[in-house]
Amino acid sequence: MSAALDAKGSPGDEVTPPGGQGLESVDLPDVFQVNVAQSARDALGLLGATRRLHGVEVVLELPDDPVIARVSRRRLEQVFLLLIAHATDTATPEASTVKVVVDPPDDFGEVGPRFQVVMPGVALSERELRSVVLSPLRVGSTHRRLARARELVDAMGGELSVERLEEGTGVSIQLPAPGLASF
Repeated sequence: MSAALDAKGSPGDEVTPPGGQGLESVDLPDVFQVNVAQSARDALGLLGATRRLHGVEVVLELPDDPVIARVSRRRLEQVFLLLIAHATDTATPEASTVKVVVDPPDDFGEVGPRFQVVMPGVALSERELRSVVLSPLRVGSTHRRLARARELVDAMGGELSVERLEEGTGVSIQLPAPGLASF
């Protein structure tokens, strides 16, 4: 299942758009059990293939075992794309290494998977931090991706927080707890 261009148009389309190509339907079934670490790899691969990283190195710190979350795969991948793109756009020449860290849920199912994007050398003002939490409409163009990621995380039932770190700024995403698997 892909969202590739189709010369004949989408199934059920009677008319081909003026350009001669249509898009396949995006109303495909979504996956609600996803490996968070694999989504991070996929997002980084896509950004690298589209030359969106602007020469910024992105380091992935992923556990060896799969980190399963019960969220929308498409939304999770969009969050990774937005956060990594934001981090590479705001990276400074002195600190041009972005770090993505994925942590698994706890063993009891009470705390969901978590991941963090660390942007070295980036500092957000109090006003910018408040704007990210309130609405993308109130955020300047520089941090609009961050605010959009926050809205997607909210829609998945997770929480996005922005914190100041010694090396810069960290954006942490706490995904919903998976609950008890079996006992």
